[in-house]
Amino acid sequence: MARSSRAPGQLRARLEAALSARLSPERTRRATLLERLTVQRLSWEHVVRLHRYIELLGKLATAVWVAFVASLVLGLDWKGVVDDTLNSGNPIEGALALAIVVPTLVFLVARSALGFARWRLQRELWRRDVERLGAGER
Repeated sequence: MARSSRAPGQLRARLEAALSARLSPERTRRATLLERLTVQRLSWEHVVRLHRYIELLGKLATAVWVAFVASLVLGLDWKGVVDDTLNSGNPIEGALALAIVVPTLVFLVARSALGFARWRLQRELWRRDVERLGAGER
């Protein structure tokens, strides 16, 4: 009987310890393997500069996509452009779908890759900032 009353308390303590270890700031500040192999090797200035360039590339990709959609809305014949480019003027079955789907997929892949890269750079900037501020308190 004493074992059963003590077991829930021990289980709760073990769960609390495991949860606090999992959510501790030290664990979230630690660089992942990908970060150690890439962004952690760069200096602060390079990380900041790369972050700016990736931000600019993201805005440029969005502007190109908006211009493409605007050209669709305004009536540019993308089907003819695809036919002329890929098949020397001969009609291609599904050219309109190709003209819309391929740029859309390229845009989504580019934005996703740029977003992932910016996220890693921002995390590295945050990690270094927390490290710097933590060292000042000691």
